[in-house]
Amino acid sequence: MRVAFRIAAVVALQASLLFVGVSARAGDPGAPSPLTRVGTSDKICQLIGDVDWESGKPTQARTYTKHGLDAADLGYPVDLGKKLVLLFGDSWPPGHPVGTPADLPPDDSVGITTRRDAPTEKDCLELKINDTGTSPEHFAPATIVHTPAIEQGFFNVPSGGVGVAGDLYAFFWTNHCVMPTHLAPSASDPLSLPAPTKKCPETSAQNSLGIGVMAHSSDDGRTFTDVVTMPSGFVYATAMNSAAHADLPADQRLGVFIFAAARYRASVPYLAYAPAGSLDNTSKWRFFTGRDSSGHPKWVTLAAWNGGHSHPWTPPGDAEVFTPDSDAQRCIGEFSVTWNKPLRMWLMLFQCPGGVQGRVAAAPWGPWSEPFTLLSLADKVECHLIMSPKGCGTQRNYWPGKTSGGTVTPGGFYAPYVLNRYTADAGSTYDSHETTIYWTLSTWNPYVVSIMRTTLQTTWSATPWPHIRPTIPPGEGPAPRPTVR
Repeated sequence: MRVAFRIAAVVALQASLLFVGVSARAGDPGAPSPLTRVGTSDKICQLIGDVDWESGKPTQARTYTKHGLDAADLGYPVDLGKKLVLLFGDSWPPGHPVGTPADLPPDDSVGITTRRDAPTEKDCLELKINDTGTSPEHFAPATIVHTPAIEQGFFNVPSGGVGVAGDLYAFFWTNHCVMPTHLAPSASDPLSLPAPTKKCPETSAQNSLGIGVMAHSSDDGRTFTDVVTMPSGFVYATAMNSAAHADLPADQRLGVFIFAAARYRASVPYLAYAPAGSLDNTSKWRFFTGRDSSGHPKWVTLAAWNGGHSHPWTPPGDAEVFTPDSDAQRCIGEFSVTWNKPLRMWLMLFQCPGGVQGRVAAAPWGPWSEPFTLLSLADKVECHLIMSPKGCGTQRNYWPGKTSGGTVTPGGFYAPYVLNRYTADAGSTYDSHETTIYWTLSTWNPYVVSIMRTTLQTTWSATPWPHIRPTIPPGEGPAPRPTVR
């Protein structure tokens, strides 16, 4: 995906060392406590390519031999019930010359699985890639059919998706420069552009901010139609369908919740919901502008949200779904938001300085907890998940020639997306409750997507709604950890 990600990856790796072990603060009033990671976050398998980068063994999917897909990132999961669709980003080989403009042919691959059992090292996801069915094989990129054309080349990628009544809707980030200027946080003017450069003209057609569009597919992500331009500030978007979760509280079963960052890796997400049957009609969406004194969400219409498109545009009210401690927490780019059934909490995963982090909340509008860490450099990831600046012996260098000062281009990680169909209850004690999640992790060098597994713990006092709490016989100490079903 990211030609421009290389420098950001190095900065993120260096910054992550500074944040490891920093204790969380109180967060918004009424927010749950951050979760605690139990043990380590473990790599289960590598999804993309023919050879596992760390072990040198064949991958289960062997996507290059079978489907012509050598490398990719992202892989946002969209559960359609019978199928799980994964929307990957810029994929190799792209089918067009490296370094060419973003408006050249699309290069984002799509994977499909019907697997219901949790991934394992041997079986992984049993992933199939949409391909051309020709010899030699080449992956069939997700293609938006629209006039004028929607840019889908380098650095123009799917940001998320959602299933509605078995149909696939995807959100695409487009009109984005191949070599953008780094965006700084700008809460009061979130759509402002940096000064033009030779590499990025900062025009409406090509800029460092980009725009978001939504489109619909009825052929498992091969083609997308019915393009909808996203509302102001909904640039890097994803969504969650409340109808897919029968155990959600009644006041949260509002339709499809749409989350989006206005400034890639420099924002706190905004939130809207589309009532049932209206996802493709933004005039019916309602937009979050903060909580009242009782903690209930406040919503406004599209017209009120856009505010007449005045410049500079600022969303009405308190639109950010959590209150950052500083601009350093306005760092959301790739992210996922899912309903964790075992904990009865909403879980947001994202990458910020400090590594892969999460927040939890009792409702999509918060209040959200302070962040907690799932993965960082302290987990000894070099030559296990990512390339060391000193190299990793014979392990493949995905960016040869991209060196500085004689060092190898180091790796970085990003795009943590929960594969929610595999989320499991990990049991409970008298004091705490646990869940095990499986999530995708993109790495820059190697340029692949892997499946990770993490167990997270919350205390009973932080759990928003009651579970069946284990009982302890008098004088026998802590309860065992039965699985709560």
